[in-house]
Amino acid sequence: MTNAGAEEAAFFARLRRLGELRRAELGERVSLAVLARAAGVRSRETVREWLSGGRMPQDPEQLLCVVAVLRAEAVRLRGELPDEWRALLDAEEWRRLHADLAGARGRATGAAVRGGLAARALEERRLAELPDRPRPLGEWHPRALGVHPSISGASGETGFVLPEYVPREHDRRLRESLERIAAGPDAAFVLVRGESCTGKTRTAYEAVRACLPEWELAFPKDPDSLLKLLEADALGPRTVLWLDEGQDCLLGERGASAAAGLRRLLERPGPLLVLMTMWHQHHRTLTARPDAQARDPHAQARALLGQATDVRVPVAFSREERDQVRAIGDRAVATARMTSREGALTQTLAAGPELVAFYESADGAPDCYGQAVITAAMDARRLGHGPELPDALLESAAPAYLGEAVRADAGADWFANALRHARTKVMGVVAPLGDVVAAGGMGARPGVRRLADYLDHHGRTARSYVCPGAPFWAAAERFAGSASDLLQLANSAHFRGRFAVADALYARAAERGDASAWTERAYLRRDRGCREEAVEFCWKGHAAGDADALNSLAHWYLEDEEPEAARRLVPEIEATGHPRALLSLAEEEQLHDSDAEVERLARIAAELGWAQALTFLGRRRLLGGDHGAAEDLFRRAMADGDPGGAFELARLRWTSDKDVPGVVAAARRAAELGDYFTLGIMAQLVIGSDPAEGLRMAREAADLGGISASHTVRLSDWENTVRQQSLAVLADHAEATDGPGAGEALLLTAAEEGDLHVLAWLALRAWDSGDHAGAVTRYERATAGGYAPALVSLAHLRKATGDVAEAERLFRRAVDAGELSALYTLAHLWEEAGDPERAGRLSFHGLDPDGEPAQPWLPDGDRDFAALGADAAEGWLKVLRAD
Repeated sequence: MTNAGAEEAAFFARLRRLGELRRAELGERVSLAVLARAAGVRSRETVREWLSGGRMPQDPEQLLCVVAVLRAEAVRLRGELPDEWRALLDAEEWRRLHADLAGARGRATGAAVRGGLAARALEERRLAELPDRPRPLGEWHPRALGVHPSISGASGETGFVLPEYVPREHDRRLRESLERIAAGPDAAFVLVRGESCTGKTRTAYEAVRACLPEWELAFPKDPDSLLKLLEADALGPRTVLWLDEGQDCLLGERGASAAAGLRRLLERPGPLLVLMTMWHQHHRTLTARPDAQARDPHAQARALLGQATDVRVPVAFSREERDQVRAIGDRAVATARMTSREGALTQTLAAGPELVAFYESADGAPDCYGQAVITAAMDARRLGHGPELPDALLESAAPAYLGEAVRADAGADWFANALRHARTKVMGVVAPLGDVVAAGGMGARPGVRRLADYLDHHGRTARSYVCPGAPFWAAAERFAGSASDLLQLANSAHFRGRFAVADALYARAAERGDASAWTERAYLRRDRGCREEAVEFCWKGHAAGDADALNSLAHWYLEDEEPEAARRLVPEIEATGHPRALLSLAEEEQLHDSDAEVERLARIAAELGWAQALTFLGRRRLLGGDHGAAEDLFRRAMADGDPGGAFELARLRWTSDKDVPGVVAAARRAAELGDYFTLGIMAQLVIGSDPAEGLRMAREAADLGGISASHTVRLSDWENTVRQQSLAVLADHAEATDGPGAGEALLLTAAEEGDLHVLAWLALRAWDSGDHAGAVTRYERATAGGYAPALVSLAHLRKATGDVAEAERLFRRAVDAGELSALYTLAHLWEEAGDPERAGRLSFHGLDPDGEPAQPWLPDGDRDFAALGADAAEGWLKVLRAD
């Protein structure tokens, strides 16, 4: 054993004797919670690990606080302390021993480094070609790691400024996690997430610097660099893999490969840390469960993120935290405190409001050209383009945001001047459009820009009801950065009723290699009545590698009552060998001659690792009356990460014997897997048998795991339903315990805190109770906050009160915000107004890029599609009239 090893063993043995003194001699009169508070750590488990000799306190002062409390209790009990106790409770001796052990560890590390110089030289040569290889943490400047500079708070101060850091509750949790990782043997994954400019990256940087100062850090700038690091096995023990804005590695064409590689990395011995930052909305995208018939592009990312220790950074400082800030002498922090609304200090520090003011103040030429380029970037990002925006896209799209006069006055150098304006640093901190770092980590990539986070955040709200004009969509078709960018932009055009635009973008995405784009084109053509082309595109998608294409086609054949055509596809689908496709095939039970064939396909999918197949098999067992086998399958599915299995298990435990603990355990596991629906639904059942537990579940579901429900976040329909139902449970409880009006007050509080879905719900309640003016006021507040579904509701109210013109305007805005259902409601409105031709064109062809009902659009092929379109439009009109 080395000297360092011997000193470490002696130190931990002494810690265990201290723990034995607390247990055996002091009778555990001092609780672990008391010791944790004295040491300033959040968890009593931390103190338990210290006193069991399982972990060395990183800060000697924390240990001395524990020793002082135990010594005081020993003196109270015994007065004069025995020599053995006195020695064990000697603070100075503990300080010396801690310093000696820290020094021995450092010397041992140094000796190991010196002894391995030759090996390291060989390793350096092997890794020399990696663009982003690990380097000692001390060599990294915070700016290089993505930390935002701050407003200086001092006149004349320039350069990269970081204000004094103000630790908060999430910092305590993060640092405790890093200390455990540093002392443990395993690789671990920590996710720091929050909204734009809330300090995610600074939080992570300060924690790593405080807890892992001697580690190395690798920061891959793109998915390719990350995959090279993983493939080269370049991440050894005591290394931080830094993934700022981690969604950039997990979304897109190589996202599944990156997520799978990271999962394999986490299976290796450590200590090693994968530290990722991410916005909430990207986390929801990556962890969302697809519908039964939908593809699942993020299965690997969802599995990876399910392993993370999740640390959430609030948008605002709490009142207590703001009080702490008052004592900070840093001028930048003081300035932020005085000028921040609702405690959003970090956003002010990052110059977010100044960015918006700079953007909005560009009224005339030449600045208006820069504003147009920035607006094009904002729209490209919110409509689905990735963070790396080509100059060609911005230049080509800018005319969509300029009038004829300023376009005519633009000189030959208008775009160069526009870029110069857009790259101006606001407050000397951050520009609306920044450079994209080169893959090797030095310099900027030419011809590519990145929109400032806060402007991205601002644009998603301020422009949520705006659909850009034809030049934007034409630019997107020609210059979008990748196939996945084209696919997401196509989806946005589709949701906004721009069917011809969507078809063209899907076609470009397919040409660029996205196989799923063929299937999306097929859906669009089928919905427009072009069945033959839809079938052709499904086969093209299948040939290009989309495992779901033929499942979709089989489903359509069944809908059209052509079972034999669907059955002919079964061998082709099974030959794909894709577990999702096999399960979808099994779920279409009418395609198969026997239950045995359904079971066989589902079992193959399960054996290939598709957890949803276990849930499917469990449901079949349940329908057959074999509850034991069903429960076993649901448990296996839940263990393998399928929240559907957790839901079915919770439901089974309730219907079988009202097993409240079993229901709660399954519901909480579902929540851990990202499914708060189960938690919210089961809360409504459990509250009748165990009110306290039911209320706890309802509160957790109402919080959606801490996800902000403000207008900056667009929750999915099921998330909003869960939140609404759970708040209803809490409101009913408040009415029962605190008297009439308490429930309404709770809901109003949620609405005032920014929950626009609840505000819209309260508007509906007001309308139903006869308070029409109150309903309109609340819907208008929700729409002002960017909540598009409220536009549809408000439009219906306006129509009901006879204001058809305003209803039409609101329905149009809803379509432009992506509420596709409003398109068909608008067609109903025009049909009722006696304009059937216009209604038919709108229903079938959608809107043209500039917002008017589109003329027939001509796809590939020689058939007279315009004539077919007219026939299909007449069919739509028949449906409308029937409704």
